[in-house]
Amino acid sequence: MHHIPYMSATDLLAHFRAGTLDPVDVLETLVETAHRQQSTVNCAAGLFVEQARAMAYVARRRYAEGTARALEGVPVIIKEETSVKGWPRPLASLLFKDRVAAENHPIVDKLLEAGAIPYFQATNPEFCVLGHTWSKLYGVTRNPWGLDYSCGGSSGGSGAALAAGVAPLATGSDMAGSIRLPSSLCGVYGYKPPFGRLACAAGDEYMVQAVEGPMTRTFDDLVLMQNVIAGPHPSSFTTLPYTPLPTSYGDLTGMRIAYCPAFGNPGLAPDIRRNLMRALDGLRSRGAVVEEVALRWDLQEINDVLLDGLRAVFVDEFMGAISDTDAAKLCSYAGAVRDQGKGPAASLIPSAELGRQLHRDMQNKVWSKGYTAFICATVLTTDLPAEQDPVAEPFMQRGGHQLESNLGWCLTPAFNLLNRYPVLAAPTGLSDIGIPTGMQIVANAYDDETVFRVAANHAQAGSSQLFIGQFPSAALQAQSAVA
Repeated sequence: MHHIPYMSATDLLAHFRAGTLDPVDVLETLVETAHRQQSTVNCAAGLFVEQARAMAYVARRRYAEGTARALEGVPVIIKEETSVKGWPRPLASLLFKDRVAAENHPIVDKLLEAGAIPYFQATNPEFCVLGHTWSKLYGVTRNPWGLDYSCGGSSGGSGAALAAGVAPLATGSDMAGSIRLPSSLCGVYGYKPPFGRLACAAGDEYMVQAVEGPMTRTFDDLVLMQNVIAGPHPSSFTTLPYTPLPTSYGDLTGMRIAYCPAFGNPGLAPDIRRNLMRALDGLRSRGAVVEEVALRWDLQEINDVLLDGLRAVFVDEFMGAISDTDAAKLCSYAGAVRDQGKGPAASLIPSAELGRQLHRDMQNKVWSKGYTAFICATVLTTDLPAEQDPVAEPFMQRGGHQLESNLGWCLTPAFNLLNRYPVLAAPTGLSDIGIPTGMQIVANAYDDETVFRVAANHAQAGSSQLFIGQFPSAALQAQSAVA
């Protein structure tokens, strides 16, 4: 039943090469899946099927001719914020609903050059400034594992679409956790690369806290996609030379891994901790020495400083020109960001200073002690309503702990301040309410290969069965008529 919708890109490519599946037929099956999920999950900002069909026929011909490229014929989900020339790019805002992208984002060019087929545009919240995915323009995007719950944000549409089976690969972007939060809550893999690993869009060269990255259901697909989208592009002057990741990894013998579940925050839900500990045991079974370290980080300070830094480079771009009359059309959370922008001028200096402090702490307690990787949880709770509004509900009680509703449940923002650290989000299982849980695998600056080696071994240890033996019930019901 979930044969094609939940097939990995790696498996699709093998079938295409063997001639046992046809790119045109696969696209049609996924388009049907995409239409079905919309009435429940609601993660499509748009479907661009005619363009995609033409590309699928090209892919069919290339396989017949023996000229297939790295991702030939593989359908891809594109986050609405990631520009595709000719596609709408309103950033989920009623104010910009008629805006159309004038050029491709560099990673879209790379996907197209590799033969991938972008057809599904995924929702994000307005201006991508919320950890959930709802807006006046698109409505509420829900989690396929439990429709009442949040799929995360801001790349929530990408995570939900992967979990709903509409394509095996998705783009995301991350300026405070926007790849890692939905990866965790939707049970998929996501990668926040170090700044410079991928070419950024023209104009984003100084937004070093924010990066694009891949999201996939399987580890092998994450490597596959990252190797396609990484590296220089003619429009970018900040990109590192291309260095492909290995496609196979040895075990963890001799590797020392540090962990700190939640930087000393007492609000971590017991089920997230339980699944994290099981995943760490899985890494031990692969030869790693895994030991706890004590990091005591002030999450509120980190969140405040990061948001202030983002406001300095981001808010003015969108918010400065919005009149008071137009502001009535904004979502509550976007309006709140605009109102904050009227305060004293934001600065990047505090975020640089705090980033230095956090790195010094990591250096003293992790890197200088012989650990090459660090692991922590991604979120403190999975009990997050899909339409949660941090403006209407500034604080929430979870498990006897009060959490600030905007980013107080997130363990991701520190690594946007430490923006040259690679961070890979990996699934660890299901929480007690049936929503996925995840962990962040972190390495020192530009040491991408280490986080992928740890994640490869996590996948092989099998402590998460998400999209292997466990699938989202909401998505499966929607697909029950899709062969």
